[in-house]
Amino acid sequence: MANRNPAVNQRRLEEAIGCKHFQECSGCVVDQNVAAVSVVQSAKFYFSSTSVRRKRVDILDRGLPFATEEKDDGFYKVVVPSKVQAWRTQAKLAVAPKSSTWSKDGCQFGLFRQGTHTVLEIPDCTVHHPSINRAVHALVEATEKLGIAAYQENTRDYGLRYVQFQVERVTGKICLTLIWNAETLKQTQPALSRLIKELEAKQPELWHSFWCHCNDSTGNNIFSRNPRRWHRISGPEFIREPIPATDQGWLYFSPLTFRQGNLDGFDIIAEDVARAIPGGSKVCELYAGVGLLGLTALSYHANEENGSAPLPWIRCSDENPSNSRCFYRAVDSLPLHVSGRGVGQMQDDSDEKFLTLAELAAMVESGKTPPISQDSKREEPSYLVASAGQALKAGQALGAQVLIVDPPRKGLESEVLDELCKPFNPNQPYVERSTFLTMFDDKVNWVNDVETLIYVSCGFDALARDCERLLSSPAGWVLQSATGYVLFPGSDHVETLAIFKRR
Repeated sequence: MANRNPAVNQRRLEEAIGCKHFQECSGCVVDQNVAAVSVVQSAKFYFSSTSVRRKRVDILDRGLPFATEEKDDGFYKVVVPSKVQAWRTQAKLAVAPKSSTWSKDGCQFGLFRQGTHTVLEIPDCTVHHPSINRAVHALVEATEKLGIAAYQENTRDYGLRYVQFQVERVTGKICLTLIWNAETLKQTQPALSRLIKELEAKQPELWHSFWCHCNDSTGNNIFSRNPRRWHRISGPEFIREPIPATDQGWLYFSPLTFRQGNLDGFDIIAEDVARAIPGGSKVCELYAGVGLLGLTALSYHANEENGSAPLPWIRCSDENPSNSRCFYRAVDSLPLHVSGRGVGQMQDDSDEKFLTLAELAAMVESGKTPPISQDSKREEPSYLVASAGQALKAGQALGAQVLIVDPPRKGLESEVLDELCKPFNPNQPYVERSTFLTMFDDKVNWVNDVETLIYVSCGFDALARDCERLLSSPAGWVLQSATGYVLFPGSDHVETLAIFKRR
């Protein structure tokens, strides 16, 4: 599934990161052999287990025995999708006073030592993009020169608490978010204005934009989604990134939206997701963020060079209200033949038979499928601000042949998993909108038409739990493939792309 040259992948699996902070810093657990971490080993063993082999396509199609003496039968392929150095294009660092004797002699920036709130400085981190390291040095110098105070837990005075760096890869510029221990923007002054002025004066070419996030809470959450706590100080609102797999269109991110820490690596996952979708499929994406996976698939299948067929529609959803603006901005950047805007709409002189609403309702009630031409019906990409469970109950997946899920580390919501575990209902009429349903909501299988489930996991334990439920359910799911991506080289983490088919 992964599109990496085997020789390149093998070299990356063996390559050393070579970071001078290794063993002191809590960010990495290995400095070489980046796939030799416990979570990858657990994933290999799990997907080779008898319970999974019973529902694997390769085992079923070849009539192989379910039980095997091998702990790892080679089914779970491991890929390093990016370089093992300088891969991190987004980083959040904690802030601490530079000196214990005086609070206003500048700040140090780094990660907490394991199990403590003691900050370890990590200048020139090997996994950080060079622009992030430049920005860290600039902040150290500016806070020392201006006497900027860092937040101290014992006094809870106003001060700089965390910083977030986001690299716009096409320019190498930094979107810097300064998280201040304050309730309002006014309480950050004059220190905030002086700091930004100094940074802009010293290295104006480094900065994309400056934001301030006010967070005076006592918890461990770095950010709040409350829009009143976010303040854009200067620069463009959005970071722009090219849509993976094609040269058509842009993705848009702001600090209020989720963005992967390794976009180079996640681009490869997005391309592999797009390839796993059969051409001409109708697609629903839950937990969509700004729509990275769905829009990549839409763009990929609209490219004639890929020998595929365009996707009639893509429906995305997520509960963060800031995502939808990014999504529709990305759709606006796509060529019309990709987005489907104005393409394939029925004209007055069309030979297509038009049905009245009464005729359509009668056909749906009788269980017949309305005569919809796949070539003449394309729906514009859409976005619903809702949780995954709410999106399903709103009918987002009705008529969809492919469902993409990219849940947080805790895995699928129980409402989503429950729907996916329902058996296929052959008596449920085919509709693409909930308004056409003639059944009570509690009788509807909201994913009845889904034939392919594409699960992108960032939490292996949750994936294993959800996989057990899916494969043991009466829904007919079997596992076609599972690929592990070492997305954050050095850490004990793996992203997994699992493809399920319904039989």
